[in-house]
Order: sequence, then C-alpha cells, then structure tokens
Amino acid sequence: MKKRMLITFISLFIFLLFIQQKEQWTSVFLVTDQPDVLMKGNHGVTLTVDLSFGREDVDEWISKLEKPYPLLFLDADWIERSPLIIKKIKEKNIPVGLLGQEGKQYEEAPNLLKKEIERFQSEFGVVPLWYRTKDHTFPKPLKKQLWDSKINMVSSSVNWTTGNPPTIQNGDIVSVALHQKTRVVLKELTAFQKAHPFVSIEETLFGYKTQTKTFP
Repeated sequence: MKKRMLITFISLFIFLLFIQQKEQWTSVFLVTDQPDVLMKGNHGVTLTVDLSFGREDVDEWISKLEKPYPLLFLDADWIERSPLIIKKIKEKNIPVGLLGQEGKQYEEAPNLLKKEIERFQSEFGVVPLWYRTKDHTFPKPLKKQLWDSKINMVSSSVNWTTGNPPTIQNGDIVSVALHQKTRVVLKELTAFQKAHPFVSIEETLFGYKTQTKTFP
C-alpha cells in the first residue's frame, strides 16, 4: 500500500513539474502580446545570419563555428540543397530560424508561408520559433499568419550586407547577409564574431540564458 502511494506521489510530482515547465515556455513562443516585429533588446548583442546561398565556404564556416553560436535564418530552398551542412548544424545544435522571401510575395501568394513552414518542419521536426523575410519587411497579412502560427517575427537594429563590419551597441540584434548577390565575406564575419561577446537572442530580449533544444 505504502509503495503504491509513493509511486502515485512521484507520478503526480512529475506531472505538476511538466505542467509548470510547459507554462514557463509558453511565454517564449509569444514574445510580444500583439503581432509586432522584434528589432532590439536590452541585454548584450545578438548575432543573426540570413543564409540563402553558399556551399563549400559555408560548410567550412559552420565546421569551425564555436559557441556562442549565431542564430541562423535559413532559406527553405537552401535547406533542401544543403543536407550535409544541415546535418552539421543539427550535430552542433546551432539555433535556427526560418528565412522567408521578400515581404511583398506574401501578399501575392497567401499560401507561401504555410509551404515554407512545412518544409522547415519536415527537416527539423518542429515549427520555427523565429522568422524573418529577406528584406526585413512584414506586410499585415504575413504578420497575422505568423502570429496565428505562434512564430516570432525578427528584424534587426543593425544590418550588415557588405563592406566593413558595423558599429554595435548594447541591445542590438545584428543581421548578416549571406545571399548570392548580397554577401558579407566570411573571413570578416569570423573576425567580427571573435571581436565581440555575442549572446543568444533570448538573453538579449529577456536577460536570461536558455538551454538550446537538441534536435532529434
């Protein structure tokens, strides 16, 4: 009898602990209380990379990446073209978000976002937590779709597309372009990473560290 009561108590404790953790993580999915675009935080600086083009050079850069990792916004087409690099990203547990197309395309093709999310989920097993368009614009219909999908919209306060590294300050969310025509030199990006103590986007927004989910 006592053994059965003990098992019941332990099971109840684990259940309540799970519910508590679930409630705590719910706020992470809905960072804002309305469909707003996140551009800046208050704690440290976060490095994000918009990645839609690159193979050998990107493979080498990913292989050499060290913590703290940047948040990678990955284009759905690039994901499908780069299975070996995606495998490395998963193995190293590098945080990822979904990179969309130019904002105006979502007004012309209402189902585009749904298809992109499905392709991302097919590869990573989860719906993306973070989303950004290539031109960092979010038309009203797109905002509603993302809000309904519980996906956070992220732009940036500093946008590095070409040329010399930018000047940064506390709270900045820095975006780095790795596209076919607009592209930062990876050697300069690596030097920029080593020169600054970047933190995760959760830490910049909320002021606390989180443990990154391990991909299955």
